[in-house]
Amino acid sequence: MSFPRYESYKDSGVEWLGEVPEHWEIASLSRLFSIKAGGDVKTEFFSEFQTENHPYPIYTNANNENAVYGYTSKCNYSPNTITVSGRGEVGFAVYRDHPYDAIIRLLVLSPFGTGNCKFFSYFINVVINFSVQSSAIGQLSTQQISPYKVAFPSFEEQQSITNFLDCETVKIDALIAEQQRLIELLKEKRQSVISHAVTKGLNPNAPMKDSGIECLGKVPEHWEVCAIKRMTLLITDGAHISPETGGGVYDFISTKDISDKGIDFEGCLKTTSSSYEYLVRTGCQPICGDILFSKDGTIGRTVVIKEQRDFVVASSLIIIRPDSDILDSSYFNYLCQSSIVVQQVEGFVKGAGLPRLSIQNLLKVFGVFPSFVEQHSIVTFLDNETAKLDTLTTEAKTAITLLQERRTALISATVTGKIDVRGAGLS
Repeated sequence: MSFPRYESYKDSGVEWLGEVPEHWEIASLSRLFSIKAGGDVKTEFFSEFQTENHPYPIYTNANNENAVYGYTSKCNYSPNTITVSGRGEVGFAVYRDHPYDAIIRLLVLSPFGTGNCKFFSYFINVVINFSVQSSAIGQLSTQQISPYKVAFPSFEEQQSITNFLDCETVKIDALIAEQQRLIELLKEKRQSVISHAVTKGLNPNAPMKDSGIECLGKVPEHWEVCAIKRMTLLITDGAHISPETGGGVYDFISTKDISDKGIDFEGCLKTTSSSYEYLVRTGCQPICGDILFSKDGTIGRTVVIKEQRDFVVASSLIIIRPDSDILDSSYFNYLCQSSIVVQQVEGFVKGAGLPRLSIQNLLKVFGVFPSFVEQHSIVTFLDNETAKLDTLTTEAKTAITLLQERRTALISATVTGKIDVRGAGLS
């Protein structure tokens, strides 16, 4: 879809904005809006529930529509207001068309006169995102945002632009949502394929036996069902001390460094030689063939150590060393990703704020183990099948990125007057 440009333009006087339509105005945000910092919750009266006396939501995050309710020190912000994130998610603006009690950690922009706040929220996202990209802004204050320049047409044209963007962004957001649903379905399919292979095997005609475990059902007759600890040589966690990091040279890996792509050695903490040597002596160094299993925060994320490397791990990770005579590391890694292990682990997790899994509870988890030869066959099969699903997932994520870029570019071009959408028909 292509759109025409306006008939004539003028220099905006703003370097990043360049030319704008000749009939548009230029003004600073402080001329158009009252800009204040949001209120604070009085914690002694704080409640998770809406009350009769305080019926309006308190927004604590500009990119999160979840609301909480309670008594506040600053109340009753009017509707037709814009909120801008000041910390954590700098560069996100949201238009509010209803009243609310307070805003926490957000800036509140209330218009002085008439104007389409939805139009200005679109524009503010563009100007703030440009500012964030071109400078190291860690926190937006009222003083920082006040001088920002915005370009705008008449109220009627603002409304026309807003209607167009509302319509087009809804379409793009629907396409993004479809790709996100596809990613979830692929994730479910991936676990289903893994779970079936490591609990039922690859031979549909294999004789089956009752596993004796209700959630597992029947398994191939010649497979062994036992606690995973019986198939391993070592199950221990990492460092329970805070290692020295000043001038560190050795990799210190924690849960945050583990992902589906492997271990992030580039972004991890580094520890000193003395701390590294101590942690090696106390059993915090994995070896080739070990599996790392996350037990704090994000539970159950796993990775196989494919090559020997000098690094140590934090207490948030469990080191599992399979008995290489009877258990293939890659098979065990797939077993840990199966629904049968995931369900057991979830039942042992404690803590709401920071979920944790103890080693003692991991030792209670059972698995299903075929012969060593059959383990290899299952690994080969799953490597091929998961690679196909992972490719589809990557394609879906790429599509989302392109759609998000398209959305951003369309908003930017429209609210800065680079394209004229006044004649665009809305469908």
